[in-house]
Amino acid sequence: MFRIELAGHSFAIDNTYSYVEELCQNYITKKEPEDVISVSPKEIARENEDGGMWSTAYLESLAVYRKICEKLLEDNILLFHCSAIEMDGKAYLFTAPSGTGKSTHTRLWREVFGNRVTMINDDKPLVSIPKESLCDAACGDTISVYGTPYGGKDGLQTNKSAPVAAIVILHQAKENTIERMDAKSAYPTLLNQTYRRKDPEGMIKTLELVGQLAKLPVYSLGCTISKDAVMLAYHTIAEGKEER
Repeated sequence: MFRIELAGHSFAIDNTYSYVEELCQNYITKKEPEDVISVSPKEIARENEDGGMWSTAYLESLAVYRKICEKLLEDNILLFHCSAIEMDGKAYLFTAPSGTGKSTHTRLWREVFGNRVTMINDDKPLVSIPKESLCDAACGDTISVYGTPYGGKDGLQTNKSAPVAAIVILHQAKENTIERMDAKSAYPTLLNQTYRRKDPEGMIKTLELVGQLAKLPVYSLGCTISKDAVMLAYHTIAEGKEER
């Protein structure tokens, strides 16, 4: 058993295989755990519904994270599938269906801006929505993103957090274009990229939190695989220049 801290919450992990502890090395803590996370063989097997050739140790790590995310929902924290970067003290979340190129796009940000950019998480970060933001007012930068050990196939992640300045929904295009989306238009995509508990209470809570997430500045970016796409996004979402 070992302890980790994710999004400001501490957990004791009652693991069977060493893989999950090795994965979580950068998140180890001595804090007293708020919850103990253990998964059954049945829960581990459930992670392999696609019948892939995955090791049981790897599947255990997925089951552990699933249970952590289900616990964190009680504290207004969501798993949001995206590539999250931090630049100049603010976070930008790039999301899209798998295979669209969000990891490629954020790699280009790192190439263009160098050390100004830190990869918070390239796949499964956590997004915290403070209780005081659950109101009719826009959330501003009160929503924060946190790194987790689950950083995608390349393991790109950093144990840090930053306030979210904007969310960018990517789609491939022949020309680079960007436009601001209203909350209603952005909501379905944001919900689709969020892990959702299957129980009614958890689903209702998730729907409410995604509604708050949609109040952040959200942009639709049609992009090529180019540094020009990065600069268009940067000038629009980071510098606040007129969209085009």
